[in-house]
Amino acid sequence: MRILAFDCAGAQCAAAILTDGAVTAEKRIVAERGHAQLLIPLLVELVERAGLTFADIDRLAVTTGPGSFTGIRVALAAAHGLALGTGKPIIGITNFEALAAAAAETATPSRLLVAIDSRRAELFVQLFGATGAALSEPAMLAPGAVADWAGPEPVRLAGDAAAQLAGKVTAGGDHGPAEVDPAIVARLAASRAAGPAPAPFYLRAPDAVPAKVR
Repeated sequence: MRILAFDCAGAQCAAAILTDGAVTAEKRIVAERGHAQLLIPLLVELVERAGLTFADIDRLAVTTGPGSFTGIRVALAAAHGLALGTGKPIIGITNFEALAAAAAETATPSRLLVAIDSRRAELFVQLFGATGAALSEPAMLAPGAVADWAGPEPVRLAGDAAAQLAGKVTAGGDHGPAEVDPAIVARLAASRAAGPAPAPFYLRAPDAVPAKVR
């Protein structure tokens, strides 16, 4: 199975191709903005580097958030466009799931708190067990409220807002990854059944909304 996975929900534009479980091409571009201009050329480059065409891809995998509203919309629009053109399914993976799965591969067994920067006063947070299974529902909290929400047991931190919680929660080890690894997104997508096309995963309303039709 060939899976093309990509992520634009954070401060990167990143993609990877997984072929029968092995990474055959991957690339990350650090970028706070400009995902709309970066993503499609990046995907074309990776597909060509792997010696494939988009028609050779068996399924698409994309992060659905939470994170940058613009980046999430760009990635999902690209995935939907490619799916429409190739007839291949899209698997949506939350950024919480992707970061937890990456942390579970390298960590000693412990609880994990994934914290994602909302670019506002609050953080997006979710708790996971040592194997990557969710222990809580996602939440949006002020940094000072996270400790009470997470409880007194030690937690390992991951996500791009982990540093904001240093000293505010009981630390349980080194920080996990700050950004999503698209190869992990592909691996998660490989084990999931295809379903309806994924939608954005938001924990707060977008800043910009369409104008009302007059």
